[in-house]
Amino acid sequence: MKAVRSMPNYVAVWTDKYFHQSAFDVPVNYPNKKVLNFFASLNKPDKVRLFRGINKFNKDNEEITSWTYSRQVAERYAEEIEGTVIEMEFDRSKVLLDTTLLTKTAKQQLGYDYKIDDKEVLILKK
Repeated sequence: MKAVRSMPNYVAVWTDKYFHQSAFDVPVNYPNKKVLNFFASLNKPDKVRLFRGINKFNKDNEEITSWTYSRQVAERYAEEIEGTVIEMEFDRSKVLLDTTLLTKTAKQQLGYDYKIDDKEVLILKK
């Protein structure tokens, strides 16, 4: 799959809020249709097997959830607040954004500027 190199500003505005606010359990508005359509245009794998560290702060997230390809990353999130790790397989229609398909520049444009790459995948519940 070809990596995404650059992001439109309207996408970057939403993702920057998501990556920075959801990390502190601040509610983030569901992406608008324009953002959803952009993400729908990206290449994604047909199916993905992912891990999620569940803890008391993120267990009730409903609309969009953060998952990872790495069991170790999920364990790190679960251990921070005495949580648990779950594993699930998702169809591509549920994948909003797979950060592993982005270049470093595209990640920075989206506000995904963590020092450690969590190999994050945003999953839609709707």
